[in-house]
Amino acid sequence: MILFPDGITITEVEQKCLLHITPEPEAWLNGVIAEKVSLRRNALIARWRPRLYADESVTELPADDEALCTLIMARDDYKTRLQQDAALNPPVVAPRHNIAKFEAVTRSGTTVTLFSSGVTIADRDSNCVLAYVQDLGDWIIGALMGQINRGKKKMIAQYEPIIRADPAVTTMPATEDGLINMIVARSDYTRG
Repeated sequence: MILFPDGITITEVEQKCLLHITPEPEAWLNGVIAEKVSLRRNALIARWRPRLYADESVTELPADDEALCTLIMARDDYKTRLQQDAALNPPVVAPRHNIAKFEAVTRSGTTVTLFSSGVTIADRDSNCVLAYVQDLGDWIIGALMGQINRGKKKMIAQYEPIIRADPAVTTMPATEDGLINMIVARSDYTRG
């Protein structure tokens, strides 16, 4: 499965915030996705193992986790999170909050594209996550924007007192973007 086939475009300021705490954003996000896949695979197996043991039609189980997940997902009684939520009365379809917030920001001017050829996740891995998450793209955007926000908060908390205490500084930008650009331009700036 390839998500965001044209990559994920962020502003130059968002990139600065991300780089403040994440020196290799693409490697970091791939690691976050791999961890999520592992956690969801383990949870899926733990949730289904008792059902499989109780099912008399199941005579043997694969010893390999990936094969066991494939067996679980092939069952007639298996449903993804989206399918489970759609079956409720009334159906629950989670809005794509993270995507909506991400798309609400105008990203004009200087931008940076992460994952220029898309985020590739093996189908079996994405299916493990989709057992618990309605929309994988929304989850990925949420993780990325959360990390950008953490970087911004850390950068500002660390450098705003330094700037205020600097006698050479007589004025400060009135926007977060301006402040971040000022921080990164300082000779004493170092990444988090």
